[in-house]
Amino acid sequence: MTDLQELLDRNEITALLARLGRWLDGQGGDPAEIYDAEVVVRSPRGEFRGLAAVVEVAAPRPGEELAQHFHTDVLVALDGGRATVHANQHVRFFHPDQPPHRASGLRLTYQVRRGPEGWRVVEATIELVWLDTRSA
Repeated sequence: MTDLQELLDRNEITALLARLGRWLDGQGGDPAEIYDAEVVVRSPRGEFRGLAAVVEVAAPRPGEELAQHFHTDVLVALDGGRATVHANQHVRFFHPDQPPHRASGLRLTYQVRRGPEGWRVVEATIELVWLDTRSA
């Protein structure tokens, strides 16, 4: 039987992914409220260690290419104050006031941990499944 704390944790972890998507899309938020200070991210773009390195590579830059991230099929496997999260992500890339010109499908695995400030991503593995460079 699922207890109240498990439901609360699952809800908070799902909200964490929503905040991550909004931040990646340039919709605000504080990456320090998403990522642990010692986060490790492995992606097709390389491996990045620490919050500053992740922000440097992933933060949206006004006036440049924009993106919209959609997390789907989120599965949360809780283990006390830690969890493994699997999800799919569809990303559409575009320039301001123009239709999307590129899209990608990703598989994500996040290791998250509950700390005094709440749940944070401590490790992320991002796998490119497909890339469409035609007019999306």
